[in-house]
Amino acid sequence: MRIYSLSINITIGFEDIIEATIESGELDILGYNIEFPINNNNIAIVNIYNENQEKLENNLNIIKQNIDDMAEYDYEIKELNSDEYLTSYMAFLKPFKVGEITIIPNLKDYNNNEDGLYIAKQYAFGTGTHETTFLALEMINEYSKNNNISSKTIADIGCGSGILSLFCYKLGARNITSVDIDNDAVNCTLDNAKYNNIKLNNVFLGSADSLSNFQYDLVIANIETDILIEILPNLKKILKENGHLILSGILAEKENFMNEAIKQNNLTILNRKQKNDWISLLLR
Repeated sequence: MRIYSLSINITIGFEDIIEATIESGELDILGYNIEFPINNNNIAIVNIYNENQEKLENNLNIIKQNIDDMAEYDYEIKELNSDEYLTSYMAFLKPFKVGEITIIPNLKDYNNNEDGLYIAKQYAFGTGTHETTFLALEMINEYSKNNNISSKTIADIGCGSGILSLFCYKLGARNITSVDIDNDAVNCTLDNAKYNNIKLNNVFLGSADSLSNFQYDLVIANIETDILIEILPNLKKILKENGHLILSGILAEKENFMNEAIKQNNLTILNRKQKNDWISLLLR
């Protein structure tokens, strides 16, 4: 299998712009990581991987539109073999804990640990290492402390790798619906469920609008800010009375717009978490 890497060396701080572009879903990628070289405190290196060089070049053109005239950068595209890809990509994905559950996003750390949550497939968004996913995991964990999650109906909108649905399952939830508008994400969620010997019964191609005939105790959406604002009425529609909504993927610079949308939809903020430039909210 041929793997190509696009490595962008950029002034530190501006790597967030590239990462936000990746998380928005604009790019067609296999995976990515970010390096911060010890010998150079001014540079971040964003590595993006794909099995097709042409796709990487298209991704580069999209990224250039967002960073040109903003920061100094250079880049390199090169071919890797599969082993080099696994070494360079997976080396940055280390196990970490949220509450009592260990998230294991690295192939070499897989050891059939029943207490861990293994995210083997990462061709869809959601290893848990990005701030937005980590914040969503923390919100879910806190929700489970204050609610009997095993009795709750849950909808994961934009399920990506399936990490949030699977985390809910590990906490005891069994009535989980996972949807995504990307068929790759649907397959990725199902693959990761198999690696964890978990049976998710409701995983399909769709959106919040697809669930308009159902209502849930907990709705989770870890999606780019503008999309969250756009679909917030649909998210509210599928909430049970006194149900809870977890939103993640909110950029701090757009929080005011998010708050205005929350007010317009008559939702109440119960909890707010922030990590770097990203915010997660628990609403009712």
